[in-house]
Amino acid sequence: MRILAIPRERSNPYQELLYEEMRRLGARIAYLGCHTPSHTLNLLLLPPELACRRLLGWRVVHLHWVYDFTLPGSARFAAMRRLSQAWFVAVLWWMRLLQLRLVWTAHNVLPHDQVFANDVAARRRLVAASDLVITHSGAALAELTALGAKPRHSEVIAHGPFIPSSPVASLRVPGTDGDARQILFVGKVQAYKGVENLLRAFLAMPTGVDAELKIAGECPDPQIRSALEGLASRSGSNVSLGLDRVPERAITSLLAAADVVALPFERITTSGSAMLALCHGRPLIVPAAPALAHLPDDAVIRYDGSTPGLTAALAWAASAKPDELATMSAAALAYAWRYSWADVAKTTITAMAAIRHAR
Repeated sequence: MRILAIPRERSNPYQELLYEEMRRLGARIAYLGCHTPSHTLNLLLLPPELACRRLLGWRVVHLHWVYDFTLPGSARFAAMRRLSQAWFVAVLWWMRLLQLRLVWTAHNVLPHDQVFANDVAARRRLVAASDLVITHSGAALAELTALGAKPRHSEVIAHGPFIPSSPVASLRVPGTDGDARQILFVGKVQAYKGVENLLRAFLAMPTGVDAELKIAGECPDPQIRSALEGLASRSGSNVSLGLDRVPERAITSLLAAADVVALPFERITTSGSAMLALCHGRPLIVPAAPALAHLPDDAVIRYDGSTPGLTAALAWAASAKPDELATMSAAALAYAWRYSWADVAKTTITAMAAIRHAR
């Protein structure tokens, strides 16, 4: 099977972890829209590139995220967002005209940050044009349907594991060092991830709770950065901010030092950060959201989405016994490693093969 992938996301290992195994199963993978140094030129060259690939026998396009379809100025000007959306719809129409089969992996029901003039309408067009929609949970499929974007064909395929840079067996078991309980947020700091609320909840914990909070991840928004720095200044030495990009080689050591990972998302479809934490055997604090309902109860502390609820979850984690955290760690590892990337690749190829000749 020949598969054209778009976009090529170098900061997220998901694609190559999947495609490496798909190649081992005989698939050929080529990335679209990356032949020149110019993003705009690559975007405008997509129609002839797709036509050439179709003539050479390629049949399947695998789309992950839509941000690569934005033209310069889209972040600032509504007219450019409308033009980007029109170009996106035109490319979808061109794929259909070429009789290419479109597979969309719905990592997010809607983009976290606005991409087009009307992201809901763009999603409906995308789902209508897709021969197959892959989600990582049934909840995501239900959200798409509620949005008025019910796929003709769909497949729920679990997210594969992120592989630690050190052997899992060598990682410290949470809660075993006897020092202050280490609570970690890791990942890109964006508004929807609720990091400001996490800091407020941490500051509201009862006096005498022995815990430290570390926030690690790139923060591109100066307003969020300023707010976090202001909140952290009230905490003394109990809060550590690292608001630059975390090098990939440092992620495992960062997670190994944590006892619990807190991910207080305000909205979410799929969380690579949650899977990353579970793969390292870290218990999770997450809101009781439908998109996260598939995470294992034995490895997760859920709260009601409110700041007091998050404070209570943090306080419980800070005072949990070492054997309680060790049991949660074992449950996290068992869940995270239940499927290999080979399993994910095999299921993906099977699902793609089923729609190659569908009408």
